[in-house]
Amino acid sequence: MIEKDVVIIGAGVAGLYLSKILEKSNINYITFDKNHFIGKYGNRVINKDTFRKLGMQYEDVIRPIRKINFYSPAEIVLSKTGEERGYVINLRDAEKSVYRSINNKDNIVLSKSVQRVDLENGIVDIGEEQIKAKVIVIATGCIQDTFKQVSKESRNVLCYAEEIEANDDISVILDTNQAYGFYGWIIPLKPGVIEVGFGTTQYNNGVKLKDVLYELPYLRKFKGAKLLDTLGGFIPTSIIEKKSGKNWIIIGDASGGEPMLGGSIHKAIDEAILASFVINKHLDNIILSVEEYNDMWEFLKLEINKQENVRKLIDTAENMEIDQSFHMLEHKELHGAGLINDLFKNIILNLDIVKKRKKIVTF
Repeated sequence: MIEKDVVIIGAGVAGLYLSKILEKSNINYITFDKNHFIGKYGNRVINKDTFRKLGMQYEDVIRPIRKINFYSPAEIVLSKTGEERGYVINLRDAEKSVYRSINNKDNIVLSKSVQRVDLENGIVDIGEEQIKAKVIVIATGCIQDTFKQVSKESRNVLCYAEEIEANDDISVILDTNQAYGFYGWIIPLKPGVIEVGFGTTQYNNGVKLKDVLYELPYLRKFKGAKLLDTLGGFIPTSIIEKKSGKNWIIIGDASGGEPMLGGSIHKAIDEAILASFVINKHLDNIILSVEEYNDMWEFLKLEINKQENVRKLIDTAENMEIDQSFHMLEHKELHGAGLINDLFKNIILNLDIVKKRKKIVTF
């Protein structure tokens, strides 16, 4: 049986970023991924700090973000313009950038499916051999059946997007009738190409997703545009109950997404950094168990709790209430230095007033 200090299952952003940190700490680790290549295609919006942590180059930027729009069901628009606030990138470029920064590529083993994981005894079975690990890190993306023993009821949304020939700015489109549980979006790509999409928790196989997409406010104008590509899949928008045990840690999308936006690159990086800190302490015998990750993760959960409050408000809002919230802000400046979540709080605070809730949401 092979012995390693750390076995990481999954070579996405979270797994690769943790691999990079462990290599710098001279920790004996190995990372497995079932895919035969690094980098999953998908457009993402990130802030400047995340861009810096990824070690990406400016030529990796698809589009800088200088304007962000929010559209209500009645197509009332609120905008934030000004300085460069963040970037549109491709997830594939982000993962490749982190992979390039890892010196010993032999520690990243592709095309290798993990057959079984014994969390209790720290054994990872990859078919032809078994690996005994002091710490197992699960970074598999959406949580798999093997690990549901540590998860509470998860909440995934179905996301559907199309790349079409059109021009526009970063936009968020709200309509709880058409896309309950999430909302629509526009992501500008190269000149003349945008991604339009939406996520919903209400779906069935008989629904033509394209028809729903172009029923969202504002997106109706793009109906009939030339279709270039179709994207889709499930993303987590709930946090699992337990993120670590005696000798295992869960990071990235496997540990759940952010309630508002689902999986995010910045959360994957933050969790990898925290996991590396706990792993180093454990291997140096400073802490007995990596289960302390659960307690240390609480500082990350402060923002998650705020987002959960936002999620509850928007999930229970009627379109008329959303429109009223937009009206209250129609001639005011949106406050916040961040990206979508940060600016979105302006709308939600007013939505709370509109709904006349006894408990005021605080940020």
